[in-house]
Amino acid sequence: MKTPDWKKHLVLPAVCFCLVSAISWTSPVLADDSTMLPETVTIQQLMQITREKSPRFAALRQRIEPANAEVVAAGVLPNPRISYGRYDLLTRQNTMYDGNVQQQVTLEVPVLIAGQRGARVDAAEKNREVTAADIDAEFADLIHQEWGLFVEQLADKQRIAVLDETTRYMGHLADIVLGRAQAGNASRYDLLRIEIETKAVQTRLETVSNNLSSSAGELGVLVGLSGWKPQAAGKLDYLNVPTDIEKLWADTVNLNPALEAARRGEIAADAGLERAERERWPTPSLQVGSVFTDKPYGNTSFAGVSVDLPIFDRGQGGMARANAEKQAAILARGLTNAQTRSALERAVDQLSKRRTTRIKFEQEVMGRLSDLKAMGEASYRLGKGSLLELLDASRSRTETQLTHLDLMQAEIEAELEILKVAGLLVNTVDSELTQK
Repeated sequence: MKTPDWKKHLVLPAVCFCLVSAISWTSPVLADDSTMLPETVTIQQLMQITREKSPRFAALRQRIEPANAEVVAAGVLPNPRISYGRYDLLTRQNTMYDGNVQQQVTLEVPVLIAGQRGARVDAAEKNREVTAADIDAEFADLIHQEWGLFVEQLADKQRIAVLDETTRYMGHLADIVLGRAQAGNASRYDLLRIEIETKAVQTRLETVSNNLSSSAGELGVLVGLSGWKPQAAGKLDYLNVPTDIEKLWADTVNLNPALEAARRGEIAADAGLERAERERWPTPSLQVGSVFTDKPYGNTSFAGVSVDLPIFDRGQGGMARANAEKQAAILARGLTNAQTRSALERAVDQLSKRRTTRIKFEQEVMGRLSDLKAMGEASYRLGKGSLLELLDASRSRTETQLTHLDLMQAEIEAELEILKVAGLLVNTVDSELTQK
């Protein structure tokens, strides 16, 4: 049957309407993850969002589920086994049994008499604890990366403020040079020179602004939330981390997740060795059954036990593997302790040196910036200094302020490194979040 022409014309609009409706209904699902997230965050809010909404943390936390499944699997008892068989008479003369058919049903139940089930469960639980510690270590590393980008943003905002001030000051100097040029005391070269210097500062300002935008995007990528570019809120300030190496090491031994993972790894290896020793014992099976015939009917019961004879395979492979894993865990723990101690000593040394450099810079350089600005401008107004000297004074003042910000950022990053190594990073954010 041929379709009418008017129906053909209605097909395309109907399809378009369906597509538009589907898109309108699915658009909330396909929307960016950033729609309900704040544009500016504190470090406490960032950590809370990471825990509650970050796909990366969700994937990290999901790693504990296979370990939980292993605990469940370790506690499962072996299934009983049922078997059935029959004997059919193939010759005329029956010398085996009375009747034409003999049938047999047997139930076999394995019995773990050597404590294998308990050892399996214990080993699985210890491995789960290792996985949990590994998750804590990776989460601490994630927070360290986030906090580093957060500090970088705060420092870039301060740099933008410095360069904004320099740009305004360059406009002020341009007015001075223009006034002198109108009075015949400055040349066109001076005007060109101040214009070029102003453009250079503006370009540098744009570069820092681009870096700020890039770090915001990188922070969103790190958390795993598409379309979210959080801006750091707060002030670039020191964390006042102490440099007492022995006190920090005591905290590290108790709180560092990598050390805890290594310690739990050694305990798990001991549990694995115990499991291997238990698994060496053969598992006997209790057997019960019935044997019966028909024509004439006869029935008899059957009971017995079966067990593997450990003649060739006595669990040597499992024991060797468990012993090797235990030695590897012992060596890994020793290596982790040594590396962590070295990392802490290095971080404390870097913080001490950076803090000393920053304090010395503030005492010897930062206090003279106001004098440098006033003296340079007054000298140029009075004709005692050239434009190049005035620009050099302005440039020195800007570079000094930027250098101070570099020193601040480096010191805070060294503090974060100590907090990470000592295992205090997450606790520091949590304590501040609790106080607020």
